[in-house]
Amino acid sequence: SFPSHAVTDLYVQQFRLHGYNMARLDFVEATLMEARQQDFDFNPEQLDRFYYLIAALKRNGIYYILNGLSNDNGGYGNVNERWIGKKGLHTGVYFDAESQAHWKQLIAKMYGSVNPYTGISTIKDPAFAGMILVNENNLTFVNRNGVKPEFKPHFAKWLKAKYGSNAKLKSAWTSKTTGISELKTDEDIDKNSDKNQVNFPAPDAWTSLRMADTQAFFVDTEKKTADWMTQYVRKLGFTGQVSSYNLWNAPAAQATRGQFNWVDMHNYFGHPDYVGTQLKVRQDSMIENHAAYIRELAAANHIGKVYTVSEHGQVFWNQYRRESGLALPAYAALQNWAGICQHSGAVALSYAGTQTNANKNRINSFAVGQDPISRATETLAALLYLRGDVTPALNAISVKLTPQDAFQNSAHLGNTPADVSKLSLVTGVGLDWQPKPKLTINQNAAAEIDFNQPGLRLSKAGFGKLVQPTTNLGLKLDGLLKEYASGLAYKVSKVKLLADDRWAARVQNLRDAKLLNASNLTNSEAGIYQSDTGEILLDAPQKRMMVITPKTEAVVFDEPATIQLIQLSILSASGAALVAVSAMDGQVLANSKRMLILLSTDARNSDMRFSDTSETILQDIGKLPVVIKATKAKLALKTPYKHQLRVFSTNLRGQRQDAIAVKQTDAGIEFELDINQLSHGATTYFEVVSTSSNNQKTPS
Repeated sequence: SFPSHAVTDLYVQQFRLHGYNMARLDFVEATLMEARQQDFDFNPEQLDRFYYLIAALKRNGIYYILNGLSNDNGGYGNVNERWIGKKGLHTGVYFDAESQAHWKQLIAKMYGSVNPYTGISTIKDPAFAGMILVNENNLTFVNRNGVKPEFKPHFAKWLKAKYGSNAKLKSAWTSKTTGISELKTDEDIDKNSDKNQVNFPAPDAWTSLRMADTQAFFVDTEKKTADWMTQYVRKLGFTGQVSSYNLWNAPAAQATRGQFNWVDMHNYFGHPDYVGTQLKVRQDSMIENHAAYIRELAAANHIGKVYTVSEHGQVFWNQYRRESGLALPAYAALQNWAGICQHSGAVALSYAGTQTNANKNRINSFAVGQDPISRATETLAALLYLRGDVTPALNAISVKLTPQDAFQNSAHLGNTPADVSKLSLVTGVGLDWQPKPKLTINQNAAAEIDFNQPGLRLSKAGFGKLVQPTTNLGLKLDGLLKEYASGLAYKVSKVKLLADDRWAARVQNLRDAKLLNASNLTNSEAGIYQSDTGEILLDAPQKRMMVITPKTEAVVFDEPATIQLIQLSILSASGAALVAVSAMDGQVLANSKRMLILLSTDARNSDMRFSDTSETILQDIGKLPVVIKATKAKLALKTPYKHQLRVFSTNLRGQRQDAIAVKQTDAGIEFELDINQLSHGATTYFEVVSTSSNNQKTPS
């Protein structure tokens, strides 16, 4: 439920203190309709609290994003367990007249009335910056277990409009190699009766002529649906950005998002799955996986358009989730995204339980505020991303995406090729969806590549100057497959030999084009990626990542070792951790007298139990208190102020606590952070401060 006015004021105050400038509210209609019996009969207390919340955000300079539809049940009344979809609105809005009318009425009812705390309707409020028309309703996603039968007549009608007759469809679906048509004898778009409807391919089927038309039909349907929805909200007076289809990585899904001026996306590493009735979360390293979930997000960006990631995370209880705390904000800054957001509950006002719920504030998979590790992610995001400590990429590469790439050469379970997405770990990258392929290169790009072809074209007055493709065994085999077995080419390109060779060729292209300098440490064979700015270095096999900027230096590592950055050195550590130091006084680290140190490991609820030794399958989520994995790290800081600087632990509210012993060295200071020795319990934060400002308290 929405909090009371007094509690809302506390939350919004904390949002401002933490640096948030935009909020995303999810499941608004589900909250307003909880336990209501009549359609659109919003709970008056919850509606009042909703109005007060968005007005409080506005008063404090915080914009907001809302969904047009979050939940399958929409504004229908008399629905038990509202969080379980029962009314089919996510699929119904495409063709069902009742569902479409319901969506319109829901928008008008939720956002069209005057907010008594702002004096204007929500939909006309300039603080309402963006609307997700329907959250996560990509046709491929909502039909992931098989396409709903009610879509078949519409598919037949679409095919009829495209081909004109069943005979022409049969010819179009005939293989040039075998001469056999994919159209079955009982499928007939001229008749289009229940017995003669054209079937959809299986969700996990690979490329075919049927799959190509299915994907084109989905994209066309999604565009038409977004068009009428956009026209409706504009008619009501909405002037903010609109977007939709913020899920799924297949090339066809990328094409759908290409219609919008604002592209939004969701993605996770370790999203919980069900094993029977039990939840399962993978326990491997995201960095060892070459930051795949971040690469997928980067590959969904469309060059020259507003791009946000309104859901991301390395999900609890993945033991490596500290990795995302450094990697996601660093690469978001490198790629110059417009906004990033974890889901959900960014702030917790208390870590204690309540009288009615002793475990209210234990960690759940998407509860950011209760998880010290996810909160540390937000702290680094405020510094690396929002403050701008990480420099945007020096160059941007446009990835040309055509209908052939989206529909013919891939399928529902397709993805951006790894050699393309890995570019995002090195330089700027963005898709350029071209429904009708163009000869010119996007004006926002320094160079262009094809989605599924080797080579690179440098921008020369908007036209491409070819950088000769590198040739190796993998690329030769890749080329032969494209020529003689195109249906297999994309699948085979994911074989490690070919994928590695394609990536090696991409790196060489960047060097030949002078988009990577000679000193750049990127090594395709070793799994090392360095940004073209030189600030970010990811070593996948070592499960290690470093960020070195003038104001922040940070490293996340798996195996303890001596690690030297520039101002910061890890002299020793008792276990895996993320260590970061940031200047907090407007100075660069080399000249700072007030610094924040972040030490992040892992956190769990007390007494969590699992069904397996690898701790992937959950039996019991545990109880309060939340416990942080203890570690000990000996650090060194280079500083000219070694005689002035002192080190303190802070609690999770940022309030100064224990003094930490400091040793002065020739270059600066050394000190040991030992979580077990703190008098106030575990924390993720420490402060380095000059004795001249010793009485200053860290803001809570």
